Amino acid sequence: MIEMKYYEFINEISKDELIEGLIGYGFFAEKIPPMFTSIPLYEFCRRTGYSWTIKKDHSAITYESIRNISVPRLLSIPHPAGYVNQCKYIHDVWDDLKTYFYEKTKDQTFKISRIHIRKLKDRKELFEMNYKNGEKDGYPETDISIGARYLVKADISNCFPSIYTHAVSWALVGLEVAKRNQNDHTKWYNILDFYTRALKENETHGILIGPHSSNVISEIILCAIDYLLFDKYKFTRDIDDYACYVKSHQEAEEFLINLSSTLKNFGLSLNHKKTEIIKLPYASEASWKTTLNSIQLPEKISIPFLKHYLDSAIEFVNKTGNVAIIYYAIKVLSEKEFYVNAKAYYFKTIHHLIIIYPYLLPIIDEYVLLPLSIVKEDIKNLSNNILHDGVKFKRYDAISFAIYFALKYDFELSETNFLEMSKKREDCIFMVLAFLYDKKNNPILMRDYKSLALALQLDIMEMDKYWLFLYEVLSKEELLDTQYKTLKNGRVSFIKSL
Repeated sequence: MIEMKYYEFINEISKDELIEGLIGYGFFAEKIPPMFTSIPLYEFCRRTGYSWTIKKDHSAITYESIRNISVPRLLSIPHPAGYVNQCKYIHDVWDDLKTYFYEKTKDQTFKISRIHIRKLKDRKELFEMNYKNGEKDGYPETDISIGARYLVKADISNCFPSIYTHAVSWALVGLEVAKRNQNDHTKWYNILDFYTRALKENETHGILIGPHSSNVISEIILCAIDYLLFDKYKFTRDIDDYACYVKSHQEAEEFLINLSSTLKNFGLSLNHKKTEIIKLPYASEASWKTTLNSIQLPEKISIPFLKHYLDSAIEFVNKTGNVAIIYYAIKVLSEKEFYVNAKAYYFKTIHHLIIIYPYLLPIIDEYVLLPLSIVKEDIKNLSNNILHDGVKFKRYDAISFAIYFALKYDFELSETNFLEMSKKREDCIFMVLAFLYDKKNNPILMRDYKSLALALQLDIMEMDKYWLFLYEVLSKEELLDTQYKTLKNGRVSFIKSL
């Protein structure tokens, strides 16, 4: 396989694939319980046309997701009308954007941006965090590190929340042209800016973290920054993380000065707390991964091996604070066969770790419960403990996963008043799952959920932030928004059948 340039990845995506990928598969972020789908929304739009009322100030659903460093990140689910409008416009100007990406990346001797939208094998999604394909992407580090004495690591401070939407136009046509035409609302780059702002209450600062259209918008700006730096420096970029190879400490400092200056031209800044100048040689893989990969996996997993393997992973977590190490270990072990007693030991260990590290929750079903054929009673005990801890510390992401497991594996959780928790209006994803759980197990409460949804619907300032709850709880007749009524007529639901 020949290594591909950045623009070649972009050129592979047709307009039809782009809009299907963004709307049908890039609407909901990966970290929420897999109860939700936007495929029916895409199919409805494809059948009926992408004609949604244009509004400049939609709000989005926001929720916290625990990161691998145990710090929450605020993710968003956009309003469907605003998101469809934005994606349809990206589709309409896709040829212009492909030309732009070609001009900004055609002279790169290697692909600087490593994580971006692309066609994924046998999938319709266009983006996956940390996705890499060595055959197509290549391994530029082996070439650009030759002769280098130092590695500079740097990242952008709060990248997506700091992006200035007007900077999209600056990147696409240059600051002078953009400023001159900033009031011309017929210019395609100003229209793209408008639809991007419309997802976030018409704010010019910040784009949503979660929907895949944001990865298109961010790359417009970040590729422009790469373009201004790549003829002087040898570096790669993973979203907003830079790795630059230089010959001297002085050159390392010059790179940081130039990167900081270039970022400021687009309204961004460096995260100085994460800036490092590292003397080479430097291990190309994190030492924890090297150590774990050096442990030879037996044909069948035993308790002594499990203790050694998991203790090694946990020791690295304690040293680095990076829970992704356990995440990696779980994925490796999911492909192996276990002795019966080792299976029980492993599940109890995972049970313990999940309570401490809720970051692991999104992978537990696929990589532990299903491959190990964990029985319902054990899943129920696990879910009740997740629920108890989640309620105690107000971790709605953990509570939501406990409810998801109860719905999927058909059991009731220990007694908790989800309706009263929903009335606090602190997390829309939880509220939807609570409604689905009580609809199944406590149908007498449905009138109360409808009352809550009807009250929220009348709150003009807040209703968009709970649109998913309103839409799924209320009937076509009860909904006030005509676009919601149209979706209901089209039998569109955002809930997957389990």
